[in-house]
Parts: sequence; structure tokens; C-alpha cells
Amino acid sequence: MFPRGFLGTRADLLMDVVIVALIAVVPIVLYNWRLARGGQFAKHKTLQISLALLLAAVVGLFEYNLRMQGGIFAATSGSSYAGTATLDFWIYLHTFFAITTLLVWTGLIVMSLRRFPSPPIPGPFSGIHRFWGRLGMVWMLVTGVTSLPVYIFGFAL
Repeated sequence: MFPRGFLGTRADLLMDVVIVALIAVVPIVLYNWRLARGGQFAKHKTLQISLALLLAAVVGLFEYNLRMQGGIFAATSGSSYAGTATLDFWIYLHTFFAITTLLVWTGLIVMSLRRFPSPPIPGPFSGIHRFWGRLGMVWMLVTGVTSLPVYIFGFAL
């Protein structure tokens, strides 16, 4: 559906955009955590919502593209690791973290928008937000990190 990507692998353009986005998310998420820890709650909120909307658009396009290719296993069928436990392990591990991250992050954003005032300030929901925010941050980092072996084993090797 999309032309060949810019990273020099078998992946298409959208797959390359997604892998770069998932890698770029890591420092952005860490920066956003520092904003919250530094008391810059309005900036934290704006960046979180912006990042969520951007990732929703990119991942939505990615999922559509992947379905048009017949799924991840069809998309990676040209890999020398296709059908191996190695590639399958990374696909399933990455998928687990991607889906649970989506659930945690979406739930936390919805609840935070409902429970924090605008502009956001600490309140009774802060402890819950902090717990789920840290979990979501770690899960997002793991999602980004596990995307690399999926890409390497699925499209580069």
C-alpha cells in the first residue's frame, strides 16, 4: 500500500515512520515525566494529550496498513526469521505491551481529564495518577524498546 521505506529494509514507508516514532517517544515520555515532577502540570497535560493524539493517528494508519498487508506475519514473511520462535516471541511480547499500554494510557488520560481541574493542580486523584502514570510510562518505554527487535528480525534480516 505504501512505497518502500527510507531505512533500507523490506519495510514500507509507514512501518519506517512508526519505528522512528516509537523510538522518538522514549525521550519525549521521559521529558514529559520530568515536566510533571517539576510541577509544570499544564505543560505535562498538553504534551501528553498531543503525544496521545499523534500516536493514535500514526498507529491507526499503521494498523490499517498492516491489515491491508494481511497482518504482521504476512508483512514479515520475507524475513529469514519468518515463522521462527525468535520473531514470534518479539511480535507477541511487543503486541502485549502495545495493547496494555494503550489501555493504561487511554484510561489514565480519560480519568485525568475528568478528575483534575483545568489548569491541572495536585489533588485527591494525584496518587492514583502517579501510580498509573509511572506504569504507563514504563509500558510505553518497553513498547518502544520491543519494537526494535520486531523491526530488525521482521524487516531487516
